[in-house]
Amino acid sequence: MRGVTGLVAGVAGLLSIAPPVAADWLVPAVAANFAWTAFFALVAWRWGLAVWLVSGEILVTTVLCLLQDRLIPAELLAGGASWVAGLVTMTIVAVSLAWPPFAAVLGGLVVAVAHLVGAQAAGVADGGYTGAGINLVQIGATAVLATLLRGAARAADALLSQLRDFEERATVERERRTDERAQNSRMHGSFLATLMVIGAGGIRATSPMLRETASANLAELERIAQTTEPHTAFVALNERIRLVAARADVKVKEHLSPCAVPWFVADAFAEAVAEALANVHRHARTDTAEVRLTTGDTDVRVEVVDHGTGFDHALVPDHRYGIRVSIVDRLESVGGSATVTSDGQGTRVDLRWSP
Repeated sequence: MRGVTGLVAGVAGLLSIAPPVAADWLVPAVAANFAWTAFFALVAWRWGLAVWLVSGEILVTTVLCLLQDRLIPAELLAGGASWVAGLVTMTIVAVSLAWPPFAAVLGGLVVAVAHLVGAQAAGVADGGYTGAGINLVQIGATAVLATLLRGAARAADALLSQLRDFEERATVERERRTDERAQNSRMHGSFLATLMVIGAGGIRATSPMLRETASANLAELERIAQTTEPHTAFVALNERIRLVAARADVKVKEHLSPCAVPWFVADAFAEAVAEALANVHRHARTDTAEVRLTTGDTDVRVEVVDHGTGFDHALVPDHRYGIRVSIVDRLESVGGSATVTSDGQGTRVDLRWSP
């Protein structure tokens, strides 16, 4: 705004030259206005309205006001249409935007008084009081407007701060719930499954396999409690799935392409595959399954397929968490997806994750 006003005012000053105004005074004054305008616009654009910059604006405009008798023809002064008057208005606006109300009013009054004194020195018919009245209205109006704008800005800042706080709390809660779902899926997929088998009498308390499984479960609990792996650490997903398949209670045909993913993604895939293979053992009435790991340009895909009896999704009770928590929610917790399809010829679990 100040740059455009200074440019237009300078051009208007050069176009309005007429006796008794002489080029010896007008041209240097307009040149100084152009130079100051360019400097002011550059500094304000890059660093804002610093106190010293606005003080310089008041000084430059005050000097031009006091030289009105040498810079502006009398007929333009009488009509209040001088190029200096435009600079006075812009200075009042700039001061109001840059300074607190009391300081802005004082700075505006300095310019307004200088404009009045310069008009009277030039012999304006009304003594310059018309222009002074206009300037006083501008000072009051811009001071009120700037005060309202600052109040609205403070209110907006407070609302934005509250919004940021709310988003931070929501993020923390979302991460907490994601972590809780992950822990639930791990508990369901390994520890609780072991206890269910023991409770159902499916394994003897003295079984070496029970000791091995319990030891692995305890080690997993310890790892969950003390995980210090960096979030960006990569592991071989095919090796993780091979270990899961080796511990399954069904024969697994593996088709695993080499693939490296972040450790937390590998955890999610491994736990989902373990749950899918456990479901084959418990419900599918078959002792074989296939696990395929493939990689594409945009995603990593793991499929667990069996040719057992299948099941009807609609008949799964709400209290059964295996598919919903340990497979679907587990993949979604790391940004992936899982779909489970089943019919009378078997079940397919399709796990996907995109980097």
